[in-house]
Amino acid sequence: MRRVNIQEVAKEAGVSPSTVSRALNGFPGISEKTRERIVEIARKLNYRPNYRGQILTTQSTKNIGLLITDIANPFFPELVMGAEEYASKSGYTVLLGNTSESEEKETNYLDFFSRGPVDGIIISASRVSNEHIIMLAEEGLPIVVINRILEHPKISYVSTDMEKGGYLATMHLLRLGHSKIAFINGPKHSEVSQRRLEGYKKALKEAGIDYNSDLISFNVPVSESGYKEAIKLLCTGEAPTAIFTYNDVMAFGVIKAAKELGIKIPEELSVVGFDDIFFSSFTDPPLTTIKQFKEELGRMAVELLFKLMEGERESLLIEPELIIRNTTSRR
Repeated sequence: MRRVNIQEVAKEAGVSPSTVSRALNGFPGISEKTRERIVEIARKLNYRPNYRGQILTTQSTKNIGLLITDIANPFFPELVMGAEEYASKSGYTVLLGNTSESEEKETNYLDFFSRGPVDGIIISASRVSNEHIIMLAEEGLPIVVINRILEHPKISYVSTDMEKGGYLATMHLLRLGHSKIAFINGPKHSEVSQRRLEGYKKALKEAGIDYNSDLISFNVPVSESGYKEAIKLLCTGEAPTAIFTYNDVMAFGVIKAAKELGIKIPEELSVVGFDDIFFSSFTDPPLTTIKQFKEELGRMAVELLFKLMEGERESLLIEPELIIRNTTSRR
């Protein structure tokens, strides 16, 4: 995705860049006919002014933009708490953008943040493209991405080692004697989903078990998806003995489905989630899961953003942890 610059609008309109700027900003001294023509050309070329260049010469806004996917998922409030706590110590306010899994909302929030109300952006959302993020970074906007590996000289990242997480969950089930392990994954387009799947495959390979794509599904990461996929899996003649889910919320749906079908957990079905959200220890039975250090992700993202504002790029990979509770047992 390449952003049209003011020189291209000026060339198309047959005027100088300064005239384009004056026309689009409503300055006097330009005829209405010329102004209308420039506005129409700018619209046709999908031109958006680079407000970053304007505010770089002004003082700090003391605001940080934080983009998240789903505030209803308990994973994100903990991440936001970590970010806000660290930011407030330096006198910064976090402006939150919740996208509800909408690509359009992600794009709109990024466009809004890029126009100047923030000094930098932290992105913990999956649908916005790397190209869009890079474009904003190259315009001078400091950006840190969470749980996305994006190697670029102007972008920092902090991420849980997702492949390691997928590996730990699957290997735990394999060591308990399970060989038919289903993986109810997140969105197929998501880098996080793909990295966890790689960890799942790696564990199977080490155990000498063939990868079976019939045991993999990609879904919106909500409890209803976990429930529906579990019903499908558990009602087949060759049902899995264990299910690993993209997140804890989906695991809650799996537990509900198993109970409705009269399948005992963990005696007849083992379940492993991912995230270790607050409610995971209160399910019946308490959920075995992979812990992400959510508040630490938020704190580190802000710290890396501050460093990036000072011209220092640094990225971090955080090790996940297997939390064994009562939804897994030996086969």
